[in-house]
Amino acid sequence: MIVFKLPYIMYRAYPNFGYLTDNRNYGYDTASMSRLKVGDLLLSKTGSVFYSQLSNTPKKMEDIIGSLCELFADVPNATIKADAVKFFTLLHSKGFVYLGEEVDFTEIRNQYFSYDKVQPYVLQASDKLETQKTYESTFGMDYRLTRLHVDISSRCNENCVHCYIPTCKKRSIMTEDMFDVILRQSKVMNILNITISGGEPMLNPSLNSFLQKCKVNNLSVNLLTNLTLLTEDLLDIISDNPLISVQTSLYAMDEKIHDAITQQHGSFKKTISAIKRLREKNVPLQINCPIMKLNSKQYIDVLNYAKSLNIEADSDYLLYGCYDFSKSNLSCRLDIDEIEHIVHEKLSKPIDFDNIKEKVEIKKVEAENPICPVCKNSLCISNTGDVYPCEGWQSLIIGNLKEQSLSELWENSVIINRLRSLDFKDFPKCNSCPDKKYCNTCLVMNANEDVNGNYMNVNTFQCEAARVKHRQMKMKGLGN
Repeated sequence: MIVFKLPYIMYRAYPNFGYLTDNRNYGYDTASMSRLKVGDLLLSKTGSVFYSQLSNTPKKMEDIIGSLCELFADVPNATIKADAVKFFTLLHSKGFVYLGEEVDFTEIRNQYFSYDKVQPYVLQASDKLETQKTYESTFGMDYRLTRLHVDISSRCNENCVHCYIPTCKKRSIMTEDMFDVILRQSKVMNILNITISGGEPMLNPSLNSFLQKCKVNNLSVNLLTNLTLLTEDLLDIISDNPLISVQTSLYAMDEKIHDAITQQHGSFKKTISAIKRLREKNVPLQINCPIMKLNSKQYIDVLNYAKSLNIEADSDYLLYGCYDFSKSNLSCRLDIDEIEHIVHEKLSKPIDFDNIKEKVEIKKVEAENPICPVCKNSLCISNTGDVYPCEGWQSLIIGNLKEQSLSELWENSVIINRLRSLDFKDFPKCNSCPDKKYCNTCLVMNANEDVNGNYMNVNTFQCEAARVKHRQMKMKGLGN
């Protein structure tokens, strides 16, 4: 009988316990939500020692028991054997390890994710309750850094009309030394997920190396890329690691419209080709379709295309300005009348797999509720080591990793603590607004579209969009 770690499971050791989780909170699903979800699990201190005997390659149960008997020399061998069999049988039943005879790895992996599955795997209610209670009782309300958004290249081979990165900033790439600093500090803080982005991350010649290092460190990776530079070597690395998911933007199924948005001739064909190659390799994908003036009539075609391939997809019309406060990219943003048409269209003819925000994001809002999740469990890092609160908010620099560690910033930064403390009551206009349940309040939009970068100055565009959403949902009998 053999036992081995499953390749899509992450483990983190804490002083008095161990924590197991799968990639479900970080990677992408299929459009039919068919991916196996096994949840989270806490291990006792002894359980952590048992689990640490496993490796990424199969081990015989008797060899594991032999190692444990050496570690627990004062415990009878029969007791160790019984406990080990019981422990690994439990983990196998919950989907965290494999216990059994020699098997084909491909089949094990396909149980976790496959585009060919069309029936969702659903956790039992008792499993969900156990996972949630375990997580909350262990980590409580403390802010725990679990995600990093890392821009390894501000350069890009496309020049998308809606991009929030000012042209003058699209110059540099992250060094291997800086990425190593991030990985070392991520290990110290037990970070689970790194989003590798840009610019275009494939312009960084060290990307292959970065991804391999993430694998060694058992990190979940989301790779945000336009896919036009995908090579066979990179495809092999991505498809070899079940902890890697890929997100790309597709603006239309009309080549001319897509290329007009990217301002790069031939980009549509390259992106479509790469999507097909990744899907053939069974790599989890998400297609994003930002909606703007150029593609407001074509975004549904993109969602239908994704659905036809069982690929998760999303669309959004709330674009925000460049972080140099110029708003130079917003001429392509929909005006309020156009947004009302999109909301009406989504409510009238929803794509059945699409996470229709108009349906699910009716929030219960109280004065004490946080205004924004920023700095609760994530941070962003530029290619030069600057740390900032959120993607697109590079004007608000919290610190630099050349001068301070992530843990120091996370625990002691005045800016971070201020952002965490913001509630609806700090925004009287929002707190008393009749449309607040329908608003995607965004501090980045506030900051980037204020001439002085003032994130406390509520952006009226968000107010108008919320009003439209509220009105349309009320007309459909979905709001009040």
